[in-house]
Amino acid sequence: MFPISQLWRYPVKGLSGQPLVSANLSAGAHFPGDRKYAISTGNAKVVDGKWLNKAFFLQLMSYEVLAGIDCNFNMDQTREMIILSCDGKQLLNANMRSDTGRRAISKFFDGLLDGQLRGSAKMVRLNDGAFTDTQGPLISLGGSASLTSFGDLTLTKPDSQRFRLNIIFETSTPFEEAALINKSLAVGDVRLDVIDLIGRCAAIDVDPETGERGPNYLKIMEEAFGHTALGIFARVTQGGTISLGDKLAVLP
Repeated sequence: MFPISQLWRYPVKGLSGQPLVSANLSAGAHFPGDRKYAISTGNAKVVDGKWLNKAFFLQLMSYEVLAGIDCNFNMDQTREMIILSCDGKQLLNANMRSDTGRRAISKFFDGLLDGQLRGSAKMVRLNDGAFTDTQGPLISLGGSASLTSFGDLTLTKPDSQRFRLNIIFETSTPFEEAALINKSLAVGDVRLDVIDLIGRCAAIDVDPETGERGPNYLKIMEEAFGHTALGIFARVTQGGTISLGDKLAVLP
């Protein structure tokens, strides 16, 4: 059994995440509240309610300055507030659910990335789905030993935000979660079908705290590990609440 040690959602694609104590998963759905919002790089094709691939949106891989903005979230049934700050100074507090709030956020990132975008930034929202790299309703999981092994190899801090995983569970052997492919997992009443490994891209080169860009970590991973995957995708087949400390069990 694998104890859950971290739960994360990333309300806005490309920005820092929000640690959770628990999450209510639904069958056939993304991780709740994850990448519900995204900010365009100025392409007119970007509109509310339409999924597009990551090239249309701000992402740390291309705009490492995003790492310098601290994000906090206050999300409930009526409001979805984002609080942006830098070096302890609050820069913006806006309700992402409102048109006014999204316009204010868009204006902020226009100023931050002045001259770097192809047009005006625009924050958009998906009512159903998520602006994840894979459009299908999958959640992401990873083992703690894999994060530690990557950190040891690259001399970086083991930081789940570098890989934007929703669920981190305790493991003793690096990449042992790969053995869970095509297996089903149980967490209380929740059921997950593990689908595939998560192949990584150059986004992992950027330190999520400092914005500093490291060397080609994909090449380093390939040479050291023989692969460039970290984490697994799973589909929720039966919903319910999961919490820190709950244990993932492999079903026979």
